[in-house]
Amino acid sequence: MTILIQVLEQGYPHGTPWQERRYQFVDSAHVVGMRLDGQSGVWLDMARHGESHQLALTPTPDDSIYFLLRIFDKIADCERQGGSWMIGHDGSDRDSIIATKFPLP
Repeated sequence: MTILIQVLEQGYPHGTPWQERRYQFVDSAHVVGMRLDGQSGVWLDMARHGESHQLALTPTPDDSIYFLLRIFDKIADCERQGGSWMIGHDGSDRDSIIATKFPLP
C-alpha cells in the first residue's frame, strides 16, 4: 500500500497562479510530522534529517489548520480502505483535497 501526497516543489507567494506552481508527490510512509508555520503555510517533515516539503499555502493562517486536519483525514480514509492512493489539491483550498486510488481500474 502506498499513499502519495502532493506537495509544492518550492515556496510560492500568495499571488502566484496555480498554473505557474510546480508540484511533486511524496510517500506518506516517509512523513514523520506535519506542522504549521504560523503564516498560512502547511509543511510535511520527512524521515531524512532536515527534509521538509510545503504542503500548502492557505489564504489565511486560520485556514491552514483546517487544511492540515483535512489531509490527516484523507490519509486515514485511504489507510482504512487499503490499496494505493494519490492525494492531490490546488495548494491552498482545503475543499480541493481529493484522494484517487491507483492504478486506475
